[in-house]
Amino acid sequence: MSARRERRGIADYTATQQLNQIISAEETARQKRSGQAKRRLEKAARRENRIAQLEIMDSDGSSSSDNSNNGLTDSERAELEGLLRTRENFEEQYDADTFSEEHVEFKRLHNEAFAALARFCQQDRSRRSTSAADNESKDPNVFYLDGPDTATSLALIDKHGFDPSCCYVANRHLSTYKILQQYLPEENVIHATAAEALTPPCSNDVSDCNDDSNDYDGSSFSDVDFACYYFDGCGGFTPHIIGMMSAALIRPETTSSSTNNLQHHLPKTTAIGYSLMGGNKDVIEKEMDINRALSNIARTRGMRTRHVLDDPWRYGVPAEIAKTEGGTFTSWMLLEEEEV
Repeated sequence: MSARRERRGIADYTATQQLNQIISAEETARQKRSGQAKRRLEKAARRENRIAQLEIMDSDGSSSSDNSNNGLTDSERAELEGLLRTRENFEEQYDADTFSEEHVEFKRLHNEAFAALARFCQQDRSRRSTSAADNESKDPNVFYLDGPDTATSLALIDKHGFDPSCCYVANRHLSTYKILQQYLPEENVIHATAAEALTPPCSNDVSDCNDDSNDYDGSSFSDVDFACYYFDGCGGFTPHIIGMMSAALIRPETTSSSTNNLQHHLPKTTAIGYSLMGGNKDVIEKEMDINRALSNIARTRGMRTRHVLDDPWRYGVPAEIAKTEGGTFTSWMLLEEEEV
């Protein structure tokens, strides 16, 4: 009996160590993430200023070189072409007009799943809670990634009646960011990546965030209690998706200074959707890596995970929904409190 207790104690200690390592890894990532949106915007501003300068010089027939009065030098023209290529790489690439009918239907069904799971999580939270605040009738808060067609925003608001104030998005492309602000409250749209938008604001000891000479105001959704997240359009790089989930869900006690953050840290039923794009090569291994990471992240909050699409009827998700269409894979997981 004592040997069994000893083995159990070792297992519990190992599990605790693993959870502490996960939290520590997110804290390290959070420190690196802090300020990166500011630096990216500063770099983009410098690039645009230099492009404007070179284009003016080209149109005026002038050059920064004292030996040329015939427009840009070869090196300046090469610099301009390189800067323009870089700008193009950061422009919005999402184009819903290129989608096949099958893909449009695939996206529609997963937007239906998103809305259904948000409602399910709200109801399950209410069922499990004795707090009056958790039994309010307001719409659940949801975070997602949306494109210039605003398809997910329109599905939530127009079809399912979500209050726009409960819909939160992030987009690093300025053009799409401005479009989304036309449909949602401006404060609900952040010009940043998903992980940046979900990361707590910089602390005073992070020097990268203390410079106010840029347009990024350090906005964050980290204090918002989201019932559902939809990380759609994430590409095929597994660590990026895991990083988004970690930024969204791991809240070390040291960062939970506000009442909202303390409430957010409590184990509440939450749904997570994510997409992998770029083909179905190794998609089974990628899904397994993401789901295992999410399971470990859930354990830091005293929660367990369930595969939603194994039992779509239970959650009100369309039964005909598929995980794959063309080169896109989308799946949904549910986090719920571990029942003792």
